[in-house]
Amino acid sequence: MRRPNVLTAFGILFLLSSAIMPIQDLIVWGPEYVEWFYVSPEITAEKLSIGVMIIGVIFIVIGYIKADSLYTVR
Repeated sequence: MRRPNVLTAFGILFLLSSAIMPIQDLIVWGPEYVEWFYVSPEITAEKLSIGVMIIGVIFIVIGYIKADSLYTVR
């Protein structure tokens, strides 16, 4: 069984916080506007949330890779 570490916790936190903006926009504006926010040439919060999701996934992957090396006895 793997023990939790700080990188996986931060990864989950990043994923949850980055999901708030697109869900909020879907509720307020509807899917047509959310699609426009993703494909428009301007830098929008939705595009930044994609970057934050990617960072969250990277944190989780690194957390699982490093978990074995952090808790092994030398």
